[in-house]
Amino acid sequence: MGDSGSPSDRISPPEGGYQALVDNFPNGVLVLVDSGLRYRIVGPDILPFSGRETTEMVGKDVFELFPESTASRLASALEATLDGTAQSFDVEFEAKVHHIETEPVRIDGDPYSVLVTQDVTEARETANTLAEQNERLDQFASMISHDLRGPLNVAEGRLALFRETDDPEHLAAVEDALERIDELTADLTELARSSGSDEEYERVSLDTVARSAWEMIDTLEATLVTEGCSVVGGESQLQALFENLFRNAVGHGGSDVTVRVGPLESGFYVEDTGVGIPPERRDEVFEHGFTTGYSGTGTGLTIVRRIAASHGFDVTLGESAEGGARFEFRASEESLDGE
Repeated sequence: MGDSGSPSDRISPPEGGYQALVDNFPNGVLVLVDSGLRYRIVGPDILPFSGRETTEMVGKDVFELFPESTASRLASALEATLDGTAQSFDVEFEAKVHHIETEPVRIDGDPYSVLVTQDVTEARETANTLAEQNERLDQFASMISHDLRGPLNVAEGRLALFRETDDPEHLAAVEDALERIDELTADLTELARSSGSDEEYERVSLDTVARSAWEMIDTLEATLVTEGCSVVGGESQLQALFENLFRNAVGHGGSDVTVRVGPLESGFYVEDTGVGIPPERRDEVFEHGFTTGYSGTGTGLTIVRRIAASHGFDVTLGESAEGGARFEFRASEESLDGE
């Protein structure tokens, strides 16, 4: 409905003309609202979204017809329209999203709002799905470049050593690193496609997984200490989780940091003796792109949270006894209910 001038400049059609338009309005609902925010004309006779009869609505104001939050949003827009400003907005009502367009008119000199509404629930859900997919693709690109750096650096370093020494052990390490790159590519692709995983998990030793992860990063003079514990999960994905946590610990905690992995009643923890993360920033660290420096890209802990979620774990960040970071992974209520 385009703007054809100020309300006073518009031709004031007879009310009967609006009734005819309402009765024959395609693909939606057309309403005429007066200055008391009362519905004067509503059509078609049976509303397509809710199945309500229009006779139940005529003469009632928006606060009689809708929940408080919906009515308040409508009232604000309708008041602006009655003052001469057209509106365009969405409201939620009865589990549906309705897009509403309003236009000011005058009938016999009195202000009214013509209101057109259409159900856009499916369109909005489609748009949200596409936005989520685009976000996952963006994160996937960051994840791939981030997590492949570790094994790639190992392969390049060991290949250089082989060229210097001709020691075949270095080629074996290169082969292991290349296999790890292949595993990461498959795992991160799956994680980027959805927030969960459909694969069948098995019980794995976190001691073994943690030590495999330790070998894939530059740990400098840092120390890894593990206690015996195991969880049900995907070994390769859990290794990626540890690699990111260890890289984070060494990057922030320094070359001589100690990292510990141990069991919890319904999960496990990873903590270090580094400088820790201030309480006011602990909710931010899992956001994609958030970084506190040391050449980090703000991707590692996003990967950690996503892998944890795919295994049914909630992750929280606290403080170790030495003041370092402590990540706790506990089975979520949903996963416990499903056992």
